[in-house]
Amino acid sequence: MKHYSIWLSKYDRIRTGILEGLRSHSRDIEDALKKIPAENIVLPAPAGLKADGGMCFVDGGEGITELLGASLYIIRASALMLDGDGGKDNEAIIRDLDMNIMDYDDYTKERIELLRDCMEFDVAQQCVEKHKPNYLFLDGSLYVKARKKPIKCIEDTIYRKKFARLLKTCRDRNVNLVGVSEDSRSKILAGHLNAKYNISLPRFMTDIGILRLIAGNRKFRTATFIPQSKFETESQNEKMTASFPTAYLQVNESASPLRVDIADWNRPMEEALALITHLSEGSRYYGYPIPLYLAHMDAKINESHAKWAANQLSAHVQKNDQRLYESVLRKNRRSLRPQ
Repeated sequence: MKHYSIWLSKYDRIRTGILEGLRSHSRDIEDALKKIPAENIVLPAPAGLKADGGMCFVDGGEGITELLGASLYIIRASALMLDGDGGKDNEAIIRDLDMNIMDYDDYTKERIELLRDCMEFDVAQQCVEKHKPNYLFLDGSLYVKARKKPIKCIEDTIYRKKFARLLKTCRDRNVNLVGVSEDSRSKILAGHLNAKYNISLPRFMTDIGILRLIAGNRKFRTATFIPQSKFETESQNEKMTASFPTAYLQVNESASPLRVDIADWNRPMEEALALITHLSEGSRYYGYPIPLYLAHMDAKINESHAKWAANQLSAHVQKNDQRLYESVLRKNRRSLRPQ
């Protein structure tokens, strides 16, 4: 570290300002929450409950390597199917994998994320159609998936069609659809409390930050609330409308709360929270459903995988067309910078 005197001077001033600012936000939250009965926010944590049927857990992963004229991406999705009765007749893993190059634009990373989500929807669709689970757990918030900001690209159009198709399939087959957000930065609960009780919570604080101040290190769940916006889409056959009741759940003392949302045709939220509590019992510190974590690990793209794929594909192009390699797939200057 160079210029020690500048670093130390800045550090001393900034740390004091941050602490005082956070204390001010904390006092503002405490004053605002005095207007709300405590039982309307934080409730006792549910007891664990075993599923009465099959469960499917879906997650995806991605790896991106930036080259001179394009981004090379690898995406993978995994669906882990478990028999809720403890047998192995209905256990399976459904996987899919894609790799390609994508041109640079203002939304390259977002377009690759849309492709990953589409693959997750595809493997979830296969699992629902083939195995008919009672519960389908997706990594991430259903509400966020439904309210994703539109981007003018073909990937966005495909994304919305596949998500609507999965929602319709789950509704028609009476599959309980659950989204589990691991590290939500949402402010939806804060907005709900602001509107319902005419208070003003600091915009600086996320829902999880507010709940940590209220409940601390203990097991709890919040009351269920419904974000105001609904997901709506029209096809040639019918109009699909869905809303997503939401609650936060802290399954153990050392973890941060999970955000859980369900589709509005589901069984009650209480059952989903109890299932997640049971599925997280073997995760003492992580506080997350173990099968969903296993799906995450199965779908994860390691950095070494992404580099290997980029090197192999670049080498193939270089061998067969040196000019194209030099203009499109050569490593960029940043990756060759001396350390």
